[in-house]
Amino acid sequence: NEDLGVLSTEQRTFLLKAYQSNDRMISLVNDMLGADRIESGKVRYAFQPVQLSDVVDNVLFELLPQANARSLTIRLRPRPATLPKVFADPERIRAVLQNLLENSVKYSRPGGAIELGMREDGKGAVLVQIKDNGIGIPKEQQKNIFNRFFRASNAVKAETDGSGLGLFIVKNIVERHDGKIWFDSTEGEGVTFYFTLPIYTGPGQGVSRPLPLPSGEMPVDRQ
Repeated sequence: NEDLGVLSTEQRTFLLKAYQSNDRMISLVNDMLGADRIESGKVRYAFQPVQLSDVVDNVLFELLPQANARSLTIRLRPRPATLPKVFADPERIRAVLQNLLENSVKYSRPGGAIELGMREDGKGAVLVQIKDNGIGIPKEQQKNIFNRFFRASNAVKAETDGSGLGLFIVKNIVERHDGKIWFDSTEGEGVTFYFTLPIYTGPGQGVSRPLPLPSGEMPVDRQ
């Protein structure tokens, strides 16, 4: 608030860098805590019938300014008129969608396109597909993409900041829903991520639930 005098340009730059560094450290710590708790099962899930289209629309609305800033086009494939509800925790699935879409925005070249589609897979699940034409993932590194702290070499060059925990957390969340996640990618051409969520079948439906939180402990959200 400049109570101690007017800051010089150099001082302002130093303080801004210090603030950004501190913010990155807080984000990293939160990511690490979130990853530990999710992996150990110490995160409470609120499973319920969810209209996935509503969650997707909410995430896209928040990401649109970032996409516009990079002149990216987001294309939605035509949705089935009767896409069934899924059995999921809406906040956790929102985090999955946000992470995957943010990655597509971050690693797409300016002027590129991101495509998102949803449909039944014919096996009791809804299949979500997120495709971009960004930097892709090197073939020899694809086996590590869901590992804790891993970041592909071209991703590090394109965006130096990152914890390498996002996809690790995403995979754990999807699998807690009895879903599956996988991808196809060619370096330099982009990546397509796929994940499934079980269709809601009615009262009494269950999944492989995580362990309950210890008494008095609160879940950590990192979206």
